[in-house]
Amino acid sequence: MAKGMSKSGALLQRRVRRQQMRVAALRALKSVSALPDERVALEFESESGILDDAAASLRAAAVRAGPRSRPPSEHSMPRLNVVIMVVGSRGDVQPFISIARRLAWRHRVRIATHAEFRPFVERAGLEFYPLAGDPRELMEYMIKTGGRIVPTHLQQIVEDVPRKRQIVADILQSTWRACTEKDPDRADAAPFVADAIIANPPSYGHLHCAEALGIPLHIVFTMPWTATSAFPHPFAHVPPGSHDPVKNWLSYEIMDLLMWVGLADLINEFRQQTLKLAPIEIGAATLLSDLEVPFTYLFPESLIPKPAEWGPHIDLANFIFLDQAETYTPPPDLTAFLAAGERPICVGFGSAVVQDPVATTRTIYAALAQAGARGIVLRGWGHLGGEGPPPNVYVIDECPHDWLFPRCRAVCHHGGAGTTSAGLRAGLPTVVVPFFGDQFFWGQIVCAAGAGPTPIPIETLDAVSLADAFAACGRPQMRARAEELGAKIRMTDGVELVVDSLRRHLPIGAMQCARNPEHLARVYCTRCRLRLCTACYEGDHAGHAARPYRPFNWSVRAPQHLGEELRAFAADALHALSALVKQPR
Repeated sequence: MAKGMSKSGALLQRRVRRQQMRVAALRALKSVSALPDERVALEFESESGILDDAAASLRAAAVRAGPRSRPPSEHSMPRLNVVIMVVGSRGDVQPFISIARRLAWRHRVRIATHAEFRPFVERAGLEFYPLAGDPRELMEYMIKTGGRIVPTHLQQIVEDVPRKRQIVADILQSTWRACTEKDPDRADAAPFVADAIIANPPSYGHLHCAEALGIPLHIVFTMPWTATSAFPHPFAHVPPGSHDPVKNWLSYEIMDLLMWVGLADLINEFRQQTLKLAPIEIGAATLLSDLEVPFTYLFPESLIPKPAEWGPHIDLANFIFLDQAETYTPPPDLTAFLAAGERPICVGFGSAVVQDPVATTRTIYAALAQAGARGIVLRGWGHLGGEGPPPNVYVIDECPHDWLFPRCRAVCHHGGAGTTSAGLRAGLPTVVVPFFGDQFFWGQIVCAAGAGPTPIPIETLDAVSLADAFAACGRPQMRARAEELGAKIRMTDGVELVVDSLRRHLPIGAMQCARNPEHLARVYCTRCRLRLCTACYEGDHAGHAARPYRPFNWSVRAPQHLGEELRAFAADALHALSALVKQPR
């Protein structure tokens, strides 16, 4: 912070500099197209000097992270109503089960996610609220659009997206109910109004609900969602060349704009009609960045060092696991297979859908044979292993990773965040065969860390390349690096790190009653200029003029001089991106 500059002034300065980067992103963007591997390819104009100017802005926008503040004592905190919003698959929900269990020691916690996960949540002893959206339908949408969460063809925006838009609209409405209503499916459910929101980014309504209620928001996610020069957006592909750090940063701005193209009207309708808030001009990731909403990422610094541009409002924790080994009883023939020879290589693609299961199974069998390895194949959603396996292969429908992986010598999977973390925790060399989305990112991260060979996209998978990858996993250097990473991951409790981060970023002082800090302030006594809990107000301050107390103010509206630039930028961006997006081949 410059000497003599207020915190609000420094924040505004950082917002202006980030806005300069967004303008540079739009001006430098040359084309947007879909790659055969289903990522979004971004091509930038490198000769015009725009990227040189952006590099200077990027250096000026760097945030110097100071030392972490100590989290407040858990016992000094008032009891909060915490809602955790999660949109996605079971793998997305699973880490929040462990986080919610830990928070529930002190607070009332509900997990708001898709209705089909109610048994999963309630078996963990947690409160539940049903969000709209079917995770299977969301997965089908991704398959239909080639694995892309963000449509990159104008034809898809017109023809394929309407149903997805309706899902998003329904999810938005349900996020507000999750913050303010009791469980509709439990007659004995107690009333609920959220005091704090924890969310993953695809839950869409998080920031808007927090603004409407005037409560803190904390984003928790498994993959990078904050602009950095260290690596590109997980859903983007930026060809290597000059200005790589600048292109990496700009990829986040462009991906946010692409998402905003299809959802802007839905979000503003939700804000205006349901929340009674003013409309906004820019996307959610942009707002989260501008407002410096606290983020905690569920990966360790030993694997992904914290980028220099990520300020003190962003923490790295560790992977989080929901272990099942203690309650798992393996089939006798699996136990016999494991005991009959050397440790196998585990191969499975989780929820990824395989276009030709028979051919892919044959490829796996042939690669294991060429590598002289035994294998365990997990059927998964791809229905692998349909043909009778050879003697060196055992096929099973499912098996807890925390039980199986320590009994293997390497693992080959699709690169999902959960499976990647489980393999690395076990200290296993890892072959990633990415299908779509962040799987390419995790494949590159594992390879860059020295814990696995170059990823093999599913479209290029063959027996020779897979056998070579299996052989690479046997090299002493790669085994040692994987074991080193595994030891570091096992050393720290990701749940405790997340909870510490959540406590550290809560504005507890602004939430406590001025007379009784153990209680939350609910009323602001305008006569006495005090924030008070209900009991204190009704006791010593009854009859005084008062208003409901909002502990947090999310100023999503930009200052006027910046707001005009934002509005012009947003309008230009929507027009330019529509012109750049290529039609299907």
